[in-house]
Amino acid sequence: MTERERVRREHNELWQSATPALTPGVVGVDAGMTLTKVARASAGGIALAWYETNDERAGARIAAEVESASCVGVTGALLGAVHDGERCVRVQEIDAAARGVLALMESDGRAGSDGFVMALLGTGTAFAAVRGENVTHLGGTPLGGGSFAGIARRVDASLSYAGMIAEAERGNRRHVDAMISDIYPEGIGRVCPDLTAAHLARSRDGSLADFLAGLLNLHGENIAQIAASRALIAGLRRVVLTGGFAHSNPELIASMTATAALFGVTTELAPAPGFAGAIGAALVAAENTPVSAM
Repeated sequence: MTERERVRREHNELWQSATPALTPGVVGVDAGMTLTKVARASAGGIALAWYETNDERAGARIAAEVESASCVGVTGALLGAVHDGERCVRVQEIDAAARGVLALMESDGRAGSDGFVMALLGTGTAFAAVRGENVTHLGGTPLGGGSFAGIARRVDASLSYAGMIAEAERGNRRHVDAMISDIYPEGIGRVCPDLTAAHLARSRDGSLADFLAGLLNLHGENIAQIAASRALIAGLRRVVLTGGFAHSNPELIASMTATAALFGVTTELAPAPGFAGAIGAALVAAENTPVSAM
């Protein structure tokens, strides 16, 4: 395992900003099906860490975080796996992510007064219109980090999530995708020649890395089209990307940004996108736990 892959598998960083403000000892846990994310408030900032959910060591680490916390906010698809003690506050996944995204965007000076569509890229992808404190669920798609990883492991069962993202970055999707330029060298109508005509259509061509690059782009282009349509239906033209699948995944973000732009919709990546749910859950927990109990 390379150092880059190790960092992705066991991610650790420190978020240092005046906001979101959390009392030291408050912890947020986002227990996803693919990745489990933890945000712990400390005097120096918010310590951020993630683990692959199926890593046998993850459970013990999460238990240790919860045991030593003053209060805990828990969210995510597998929130039931986290011990439900008296210090735990359970937060609905989309509400937690929206709260975290708003706090993180504010910390970066990008919250703005206009609403946006949050694209929560996790194991699957959920969409929500966020207008201040008003959050409206807009449905979702089963495309996400889970489908990407599941398909990739059908090709190579030994791949870790970190490994497949790293391989995708090394690949060239043009070796496996059929492009518009292959059929119409100058494009056709408003469709430019650099767009994909058919995903993974060159079934006998390319390396594993090329296949994974094409598979990642398949997810990026299709999720972005759905996100853009949800935004336009909601009367919005701004999409904010967040969630574990968006974190440290620049090729996915580039694919989504280019595709959404075709519809006149702008995209931007939230700060520390993989930890929005954990931070949001921590904020809600802190607000709903009496000071005397912390």
